[in-house]
Amino acid sequence: MHLPAGLIYLSLLLCSAAAAAQQRADLHLFQYGLTTTEQRAALFEDFRYVLEEKMPRLSDELALGEALPVLKAIRIVPVTGDNNQLRRPSELIGNLQLRQRYWHDVGALALLTGVVDVQADVPSIRTTLYWGKLKPAVAQEMIDIELPLTGNYFDTTFDSHSVAILYAIANQPDVGCNKFTAIIALLSEALKRAKAISTQQPQLGGELEQKIEQSILALKAECNR
Repeated sequence: MHLPAGLIYLSLLLCSAAAAAQQRADLHLFQYGLTTTEQRAALFEDFRYVLEEKMPRLSDELALGEALPVLKAIRIVPVTGDNNQLRRPSELIGNLQLRQRYWHDVGALALLTGVVDVQADVPSIRTTLYWGKLKPAVAQEMIDIELPLTGNYFDTTFDSHSVAILYAIANQPDVGCNKFTAIIALLSEALKRAKAISTQQPQLGGELEQKIEQSILALKAECNR
């Protein structure tokens, strides 16, 4: 049976509206670079495991899931190929235009690429987190963050990756003033974590603090609060 053209059009509109209403919650993880040795590969696997475990813990610690259901849905999505191995960024998002298109088409909250760095005294993960189009419109589409693979904040939510993820959630373009109180609470939690980062990584922590503080001021101005 063929549906009338009007019904088909209405169905498409409803589907589009539903897709638009669904907040981004997936963090797409690609294969990190400089992982060709056993030591580096093992460090990346440790990072991946800890990152996957952080997401439900982050939601539970914030206790904002009722006001912001997206927090309960945050998860790491491995981007794998036919062999079930993580795909290299160059295969799908090799330039900024491809990165923008992929982020838009899959509806991801962020894309995670990076490298394992063992040159310093403490091995670390250096991630480029692409968070796409955020508010305000002048915000950069990605940020470089680093996580030491040992120390006080490696396996807690007081780390740069957690802060960047919270910032991305709070600044989604479709987040309106009806969520003002919850978003301010979310940004306040992110700021608390950024200040903790500053004790170990002053430059990175300071950059995250500045972004969050600017976001709080922009939201207050937008909502006249």
